[in-house]
Amino acid sequence: MILRTYIECPACQEPIVLRVGVTRARQPFTVACPSCESAIRGETVEADDGLPRFHLPEIRVIDPKDVSGEWRIVTTYGDLPNFPNSGEYSAFLSAHNIFGDENFPGFLNFLATARWLGDKVDPLEHAYGFYLKQKWDLLDRLMWKNFEGAWPENPSFLDRHTAMHRFIFPYLVSLDPEGLYPQAKYEVWSRIFKKEAAFSECAYSVIANPEFEAMNRRVAEQFFNLLRANAEWLPALAIIHLRAKGRPVPSGWQVPVGRIDSLRDAYRQNFEVSCQILPLIIRMQNISEGRDPESIRDPADLNGWAPRILRVQDCVNNANQYTKSKAATKEAYLNRHPYLRYYWNSSFSRDVRNSIAHAEFDYVMHGGVIAYKGREVPYYVFIEALIRQITLLAFWLDLCKLYKIYGSRWDPQNRVFLGLS
Repeated sequence: MILRTYIECPACQEPIVLRVGVTRARQPFTVACPSCESAIRGETVEADDGLPRFHLPEIRVIDPKDVSGEWRIVTTYGDLPNFPNSGEYSAFLSAHNIFGDENFPGFLNFLATARWLGDKVDPLEHAYGFYLKQKWDLLDRLMWKNFEGAWPENPSFLDRHTAMHRFIFPYLVSLDPEGLYPQAKYEVWSRIFKKEAAFSECAYSVIANPEFEAMNRRVAEQFFNLLRANAEWLPALAIIHLRAKGRPVPSGWQVPVGRIDSLRDAYRQNFEVSCQILPLIIRMQNISEGRDPESIRDPADLNGWAPRILRVQDCVNNANQYTKSKAATKEAYLNRHPYLRYYWNSSFSRDVRNSIAHAEFDYVMHGGVIAYKGREVPYYVFIEALIRQITLLAFWLDLCKLYKIYGSRWDPQNRVFLGLS
């Protein structure tokens, strides 16, 4: 529903008709005054009667009878982009017109699925914590309680490692209409289909390192934190789905601004933990090409694995050197994974990450743009990247799961792979 009130801009005192499309019980919002471009912040809350009300502690609400002259209209919406200063009647109807009758109902289903996933984040996070600690009884009990019918009655070894990921994946489809996750997954997983024994031995060594478990926890923390903050990124889901349909983004269509400080931090942390995961990809590629999992290139072999984009002095010879290398080097070694490289490039920009790290990244309220390194891009481009990072983080969790499964099936005494059954 649309909630409307009449306010005075706290900065320039110009009268404004404030219209907010309400989609949740508590909905913070930030809009720009169309006259002076100052930020106006408030929230809608659910009252005792179940209806939404404005909570505007720093803003003067005025009686329209007391104002003469022109009113400026500002509109924002909880889960959809909108044209904020156009006097737009309904963000919902605008989105319907943009998507068209054929595509809009399907998009609304994806939107509802993404919202549901955000609402279920607490039990999922608790369950994943039990999975990491291998507290199987607690994991089974929690999943039976919260997701009845989705958890096996008598879960096997493989069920406990795979059922939760299989449960989450269909809901992640709503965030990934391009199918980047399954394309990259098949590309990476297929590297070890015919080298399972070698991969099992490698995984056994990797998961024995305490840093692997710490890295797994870091990725999970970022994943669940972003799901929990779905109010910040959900409006940009329309942009991703529109692009997947090959449709242009309308000029002036803006995504409501979220907590830019926390989103900047999330972007930077997602980039760092993703760089930490990449050595797992490299080891799988080494195995697939018949090398020792830790050996990328023999320095004496000029035809070894050395991405052409890198200078000779920037190439690395083993997984340890790769782990310690700079981000640009790590990215270059995705050259044998075209789908994963495209996924990575769609999720991250080193220029954005470096601008955030050096406090050179700004949100320009009135224009709805992000400014960094002399460039300006729409704010929704930044949020699109964060949505892709959510599914990429899920992909990393899936990769850690694969290492755990295969590492658990290696018999170090007899040096044999025990199989998965």
